[in-house]
Amino acid sequence: MITVAEATSSDRSALIVLLAEMGRFYAEQTDAERLAQAAETLTDPAGRAGPFCLVARQHDLPAGFVSLSGFFPAYDFTWGLLLKDIYVAEMHRGTGVAEQLMAEAMRFATANRYTRVDWTTDGTNGRARAFYNRLGVMPAGKVFYRLTGSALTAAACGHWPPDEDAS
Repeated sequence: MITVAEATSSDRSALIVLLAEMGRFYAEQTDAERLAQAAETLTDPAGRAGPFCLVARQHDLPAGFVSLSGFFPAYDFTWGLLLKDIYVAEMHRGTGVAEQLMAEAMRFATANRYTRVDWTTDGTNGRARAFYNRLGVMPAGKVFYRLTGSALTAAACGHWPPDEDAS
């Protein structure tokens, strides 16, 4: 049996387990302090913008989570949700947890009057893209941009990365 509920402070230890596994999967930092801070942030939303977290359990074991953040404006100057991460623990993959998390995220959006849900996945993540295709959700055709690290710092000073297509 799979249950999904909005995460509260009592879910922090379960979230730390899931975040640690996800961090190892994506080769991110997984020190105890960072994981505890992330679990606290995910269970203490700051108003309509969130972040919000839904936790899935299968047979009372933490099985996965989805994190959501509100954004404004969306369609007709209303609130939208960004589905930032969906993660299912390896031992629970293929059991319906991801489908439950997605359905609950959409229920959360409609129940809280968000007008749309947006999300991304890496172009190389064939498993995720196949999952969304099975759900009947096709890519929206948008292009995603990102600046991090020294490129972000340089842009903050007005020094944008060189246009590699211009050469």
